Amino acid sequence: MNEALSTSAGKGAQTADAARILVVDDNSLSRKKMRMAVESLGHSADVAKNGLEALEALKSQAFDAVLLDIVMPEMDGFDVLAAMKADERMRDVPVIVISALDDETESVVKAIELGAEDFLPKNFDPVLLRARVESSLSKKRFRDQELEYFGRIERLTEAAEVLESGRFNPESLELDELANKDDPLGRLAAVFRGMAGEIYERELKLKRAIHTLQGAFLVIAVGLVWGLTPALSRMASGLGSNPLGLAIWVNGIAAVFCLGIAAYRGKLPRLNCSQFMFFVYWAIIAGILQRMTTFVVTEHVEAAMLSLIVTLQGFMVFAFAAVTRMEKATPRRLVGLLVGLIGVSLVLLTRFDMSNGAQSAWLLFAMLLPLLFAVEALVLAGKRPEHVDIFASVGLMMGLSACMLAPWAYFSGDLMPLGPQIGQLEVLVVLMGIVGAGSLLLAFHLIATAGAVFYSQSAYTMTIAGVVWGMLLLNEELSALAWIAFAIIAIGMYLVEPKASDEELVIKRSFNARD
Repeated sequence: MNEALSTSAGKGAQTADAARILVVDDNSLSRKKMRMAVESLGHSADVAKNGLEALEALKSQAFDAVLLDIVMPEMDGFDVLAAMKADERMRDVPVIVISALDDETESVVKAIELGAEDFLPKNFDPVLLRARVESSLSKKRFRDQELEYFGRIERLTEAAEVLESGRFNPESLELDELANKDDPLGRLAAVFRGMAGEIYERELKLKRAIHTLQGAFLVIAVGLVWGLTPALSRMASGLGSNPLGLAIWVNGIAAVFCLGIAAYRGKLPRLNCSQFMFFVYWAIIAGILQRMTTFVVTEHVEAAMLSLIVTLQGFMVFAFAAVTRMEKATPRRLVGLLVGLIGVSLVLLTRFDMSNGAQSAWLLFAMLLPLLFAVEALVLAGKRPEHVDIFASVGLMMGLSACMLAPWAYFSGDLMPLGPQIGQLEVLVVLMGIVGAGSLLLAFHLIATAGAVFYSQSAYTMTIAGVVWGMLLLNEELSALAWIAFAIIAIGMYLVEPKASDEELVIKRSFNARD
């Protein structure tokens, strides 16, 4: 510390109520006298030789009282008083002015008007100093307690306003410290915190139940819509279509459908390079590899069997999400996936012919499809541009994939002309385009709201829907054991709940007694 401002350890015996007092005087002998007098009272004393140093000390440190000389160079005691009372951080520090001015009465009046707590002459009596310092400190302690009490009331009022707004969680109320106080206000805060916690938990359970129900409906919708794809693809194959040409038409129709809706809504996006590359990657995974695999495999594997194989994506997504920590791998979710796998295995046992080598080879190739679905789900869950409209996103991806497939089809001679007359194949292609767009739109929304792992449960509804559509459109049949397996799959779907939502809980009810 410099010579002008120093901190002295108290020479007297300091009590638990010892205060920290700032002595301000331009005269070194007077400073020393007042410092020693303060320390003899059991308090600690810091010193400043002028008003500027005093204000700097008061801004940087906390003091319980100030002994202030009036007549000082650069900034006198009156100016210090005025500056202190204008500053919220130091206006409540009590000031005892000490002066040897001739017009003592006038100085006292002016000091009191500026906010001084009391007055002492330069040749003060130690007993009088003790009385006035202790009186000032008592007022300061009472004021501090009053401010602390009002601060607690304000904190409780703010918590009530947060609760009334309907947007809160128990932690955001910040009542723990207040509720730990053993007084009526602390007990009120504890009761208030407990009631808020009960309300929050009840509403959170309700929201989770609704969230799960919404996710379940989306899972069923995705499965029902996508489940049409294998059956429609198999029907189109029987009418002379080829996988490459079919993929171009289906993706192109889906792109026109989705981009048209996005344009009508004014949601066509402007993309930077990284965002455009995301849609390129997605187009390769979903629009090209996934579509081509589906259309090629459906020429050799019945729709019901292909739908069953797709259920394997649930375990692939769960494994990838757990390893990358994208979602929490809870035991309940794992059990749900295992139960679903048991159901799928039972269905496969009723359909799989081990003696047919060709079928076995195509079934193994079909295993690529759930892997592509799993990769797509994880890419959408972690990398999708969230600001891009869902219709524009699907339309861009499908359009890019159609554009990338077109040169390949042209040079390989696999372009598939349609029309000009509307026949069964044309109707099937248009229907497949709309189904493809619909399933992707639903999947995109499901992944964004419920997470990749929960989305993977749509594979089970794809299985059921694929089998049902195969039975209705292609006259395929299933045994009683297969239907039992479907019941087991449904149990597995129930156990795999959606991911926890990161959104703030909003309680849509009023706590305002005036309403």
